[in-house]
Amino acid sequence: MILKKLFRPIDIAPLVFFRVVVGGLITIELAGEIITDYGADYFHTDFHFSYLFFEWLKPWPSFWMHLHFAFNVLMALFVTLGLYYRASALLLCLGTTSAFLMEKSVYINHTYLYCLTAFLMIFIPAHKAWSLDVRRKPRLEQSSVPAWTLWILLFQISVVYIFAGLAKLNPDWFRGTPLNIWLPARSHYFIIGPLLAQPWLPYVMSWGGAAFDLLVVPLMLWRFTRRWTFFIALTFHFTNVCIFGIGTFPWYSMAMTALFFPPHSFRKLPLLRKKLPAYVPLNFNKLLQPAAKKAIAVFLALYMLVQIAVPLRQYTYAGNSSWTEAGHNFSWHMMLRSKRGGSIYYRVVDPASGEEWQVDPRNYITPHQYRSMTGKPDMILELAHHIRDKYARDGYEGVEVYAHCSVEFNGRPNLLLTDTTVNLSQESRRLGPYSWVLPFEED
Repeated sequence: MILKKLFRPIDIAPLVFFRVVVGGLITIELAGEIITDYGADYFHTDFHFSYLFFEWLKPWPSFWMHLHFAFNVLMALFVTLGLYYRASALLLCLGTTSAFLMEKSVYINHTYLYCLTAFLMIFIPAHKAWSLDVRRKPRLEQSSVPAWTLWILLFQISVVYIFAGLAKLNPDWFRGTPLNIWLPARSHYFIIGPLLAQPWLPYVMSWGGAAFDLLVVPLMLWRFTRRWTFFIALTFHFTNVCIFGIGTFPWYSMAMTALFFPPHSFRKLPLLRKKLPAYVPLNFNKLLQPAAKKAIAVFLALYMLVQIAVPLRQYTYAGNSSWTEAGHNFSWHMMLRSKRGGSIYYRVVDPASGEEWQVDPRNYITPHQYRSMTGKPDMILELAHHIRDKYARDGYEGVEVYAHCSVEFNGRPNLLLTDTTVNLSQESRRLGPYSWVLPFEED
């Protein structure tokens, strides 16, 4: 029964909409990475923060890294146009994911989401109508696709919404603490500035944001509430554009949320009107072999399991993940907490000679990397290892490295994050919280 529903034919229109609009937004986002300072930490430092298990993946030399970014833009454009779509989607996924994994300090949730989207594009036949591939090979054209090709996209955006909502269920968020920091700082904005300075607004936006994230999916699934919910979604995301910017992500979210509407309704959009072939449902349950259908079902189940398990891991760790950072990345914690100010320095001790040095991390990394690592234990530990190895190369074998990191967490006065008595040169990187991270005492 499940297999039959997965391969039920639906109109291809929403997939064409997805390819053109979402593909176009990813193209714009990647082009923006070239013309802004996004890539600065790839080009202007000898040390790069890495993800656990991907320490071997390093940025190219400057020229080739620029070429890598330009290649990603070209592949995204090819996907949008539906030109050599399958190969372009594969290369886009490889190009964006490898660039993403090369430098941990530039982690952004929506960059990770775009990597996942590029991965899904490989398997979704969004090029089989109104594409350059169809113009090249008219035999490719079809007006219907299996239902799973749309459902997996709906699943992906649902995971983002739901886990973003669950992450907001914490005391600081309901007290409006992060937004009490961010909104008044934007009170100078044209027109909306006075509104952002209102003391009640952080509470309204905090509670409203949590409710929106948790309810938008079920309300979009129910046809009686879909239109009003979509209007609220447009308002919510456009508000984020006006206040926070966040690149193309709000527009991406609007486009993905629109996919909850019935597939045939996308034919009414000016973008697609009279550009698609007449709808002819294909019997995919008969066209595909049972083994192929089972393989697709297993792939979908595994993908969904991973997408649920990765954000859930944070709940298996002790402590506040916004403080310890354990399970924070890849869990859709979007603008959830404020870590700013504070400072970090290392104390290096040579047990053999008794010599001691105080080391400023900025001797090794860029200002952006410094801001990014402050308050993030895994990055603090990785740089400690780098400093240890640097002193070893200079003839000081077996040095001890201690970190002193304090940070303003959600507006609180500077709190000490690290146990300054623990020798980080002997600590190993791993998943989960580190024992040398001091506990956060809830108010």
